[in-house]
Formats: sequence, structure tokens, C-alpha cells
Amino acid sequence: MLPNDPNVFINALFHIGDYLSISPIIEAVKDKWPSSNIIVLCTKKNEDVVKYDTRITYICLPQHRCWYKYPNIIKNKTLIKADLLIEPASVKRPYRSIIGFILKPELTIGLLYKEYDHLQLPLITLEKHNVSMPETYSVMMAEYGFNKVPGVFKVFESKENNRIENILEDKGTQDYLIINPFASTKDRSLSISKSIDIINKLVSEGFNCALLLPPYIKNKSAWNRKLNKICDIFFVDSIQESIYLIKKSRGVVSVDTSVIHIASSYNIPTIGLYLPGDKFERKTWHPQSSRKHIELLSGDVEDIIKSDIFHS
Repeated sequence: MLPNDPNVFINALFHIGDYLSISPIIEAVKDKWPSSNIIVLCTKKNEDVVKYDTRITYICLPQHRCWYKYPNIIKNKTLIKADLLIEPASVKRPYRSIIGFILKPELTIGLLYKEYDHLQLPLITLEKHNVSMPETYSVMMAEYGFNKVPGVFKVFESKENNRIENILEDKGTQDYLIINPFASTKDRSLSISKSIDIINKLVSEGFNCALLLPPYIKNKSAWNRKLNKICDIFFVDSIQESIYLIKKSRGVVSVDTSVIHIASSYNIPTIGLYLPGDKFERKTWHPQSSRKHIELLSGDVEDIIKSDIFHS
């Protein structure tokens, strides 16, 4: 039996988009136990969104290659007893499973697969196909006896983005579409030439475009040199700066990454570009905005650009 004000740990050792998708888990916990203490375990990859979430406290851990540091960090950061551990992702990855061994919670629940028999089972079998990831987590919590909460992406933003606000003003960028060609892997990203074709098509239809250029891109100078004559380039230093630009935009054209989920949280019209196969067929990570278009990365520009979704 868990107390009325339990200490709930959520294992969020994953990417930014994944964290935005687990908001229903936090909402369901707070709905059931308003006085609960929610501690999120994150990494540097998603800390910049986690730390602005007013519903939680958090502990930042190293990447999975440094899993051996987890015990000392967790023990030094918290002395409280873990009543409940929630595992939103696969526990067959050793760096995630070790969290349970460290915390030794009274109960562990999570997104279950048939081969896992060491978690508390839900009331019914969870069907993931053709359900957005936030809705999947909402259903998951309901199956564990929590009240059903909205299954939506939720963004946690900094209130201070003066640098980007000033750059927008200096450039005179208004009524713009965000272009994001970059994903965490090369096969899910757009090339410079394909990005130019997409932007030229949008410009020919009367749209202003703004390219997000994050710090981890190795050939930033090439992107800037080849695209700065056809669109505004924004060298963003953090996901918070990207959030600000997306929130102020007219629409988004992006590959399969957190930019799409941020746009979904603000219901911004979105064109999402995906790899073929199961991921393209499921709606799990597709745009959730009311106006959206989904196309293959390899699609023709004419098929990708459905500009009517950007007109109110």
C-alpha cells in the first residue's frame, strides 16, 4: 500500500521529445496524489526542458556509458525512500534497469511488453499502434487505476529568451515558417540540397522561412553559406531558444524530432517528414496539431509541401 503523499521517481533517461511525451504520467500522478513528491531522473540531453517543469524536482545523471556513476549521484542527491518507480521506456537496457536496483522502490510500473514479468501488470493489455505516444502514456496510467488525463505533448519553457527575441527584431523576421532539417541520426535528416529545394518552394509561394541551426551541427558554415540568401538563419544555443522561435512561428516543416512535438504542444501547423516502414505507418510520433501533413523524407518537394495547412 502506497502512502497518500508518495515519493514517485520517473526514469526519464532519454531524449527531449520523449520527455515531452510523458507529461500525462506526471499529470496522472499529481491528480491522484496532489501532495506527492515527483523526482525525475534525466540526462544533459533533456535537462533543458526538464528543469523548467514546475511539477517536479529532478536529478541529472550522466549518459548511459557512465552508468557506474548512478549509485553515488542518486544516493548523494536524495535520502528519501522510493515508494513508486515509473519506467516509461524499455527496461531491457541495462543502464535503465540499474535504476531499480539502486532505488529499490516498493512498486515499479511502466510501459509493458510481454517478456517483462517483473513489473506490476496493468489491468488490460496496452495497444500502442496508431496511438500517439502521450495518449499511450495516458492510457497506460488509466490501466494502472489512475484517472484518465489528456494525452498531449506538453512543453516547459524558460521565460527569458531575450537573445532570440532581439535577433528576431534585428532581422525583422515576421510571419515565418520554421525549417528543421536535423534529427539525431543522419538517415532521419535532410541534406542541404533537399532543404534548399523545400525552402525555394515555400518562398515561391510567398512564405518567409527561418532555419534552426543548432550548435552540434559540424558543417554549420556550409549550411549558413548556402542557405542564408533564401531564408533567415538562427544559430540556436539551446532547445529553449528553439521553443521560443517555434512558438512565435506561423508553422513548422521538420524531420522526425522534438521540434515536431514542440509544435504539437502549441497546435502549430506542421509538416512532418519520416522514414518509410512501421514508424511512418504508426501515429505514435506524428504531429498532433490540428493542421498537419505527413510525408516521407524521400518524397518529392511537390508532395512534401502542402501549403494550405499554413493558411488559417
